[in-house]
Amino acid sequence: MNLIPYTLFVAVFCVGCSRHEETVQLAKPGEIKTFETLSATQTTGTSVVGKTSTATAPQILRAVRTGNQPGMDRIVFEFNEAGLPEWEVKYVEQPLLIDCGSGEAVSVAGNAWLQITFRGAQAHTEAGEPTSGPRRRELNQPVLRELVRTCDFEGQVTWVAGVIGENEYTPRVLAAPSRLVIDVAH
Repeated sequence: MNLIPYTLFVAVFCVGCSRHEETVQLAKPGEIKTFETLSATQTTGTSVVGKTSTATAPQILRAVRTGNQPGMDRIVFEFNEAGLPEWEVKYVEQPLLIDCGSGEAVSVAGNAWLQITFRGAQAHTEAGEPTSGPRRRELNQPVLRELVRTCDFEGQVTWVAGVIGENEYTPRVLAAPSRLVIDVAH
């Protein structure tokens, strides 16, 4: 058996395997993937990753930013420690937009709603002061219309991005500082 093609395949396949600064986690509609699955393809399905942090206390979401990039709108969630808490990204139906603390319905501008949930996280200090900026942000980007925090309760933080439609999106995990970056295609 000739091992040269196999060795070459393994060498080519593993190029970048040790890159920890950027990892993409994607899924097809109705499919859940684990952190080990890497791809550069966009999705409109559910993207799930297990906890990448070793922290035992809830991680603090210290910043949420949005921006416009060529061909996409970007949402960035930055945390205080290495790694990320467990996260999930998926499109949801508008009637499901509920404030987790009060149970009240939450309106979010847009024609589709991309929900980003962190488990093992909080968006406030121990004194109750918010750490990630305003709870509601009106946006005037090509795809993003509004970004609203619908939950910061009992170790769960949820944001909902109101978008013009169920456009494909690409979530990425970045390090130094720890961030979840979601690019929504124009």
